[in-house]
Amino acid sequence: MTLEAFNSLSDFDQYDIIYNEGTFIDAIIEGSDRYVLYAVDTFFVELYYKSLPNKVVGKRAFVEGKLLDKYTVNQLK
Repeated sequence: MTLEAFNSLSDFDQYDIIYNEGTFIDAIIEGSDRYVLYAVDTFFVELYYKSLPNKVVGKRAFVEGKLLDKYTVNQLK
């Protein structure tokens, strides 16, 4: 699946692919926020959770760039 095909799906179908076909890469906790990175085919998806009420409040899909930096820096700690 391409990033463009993923972005054209409904939110329901996107979450279905993330949770059922995606590969968990890493999670970062910053205060009450949690960021979770998944790999899906040839791109990445970052989910943004608020700790209370433990709900996804944002998602973004990307191929490369600065969004990956916080996860690579996290691995070095």
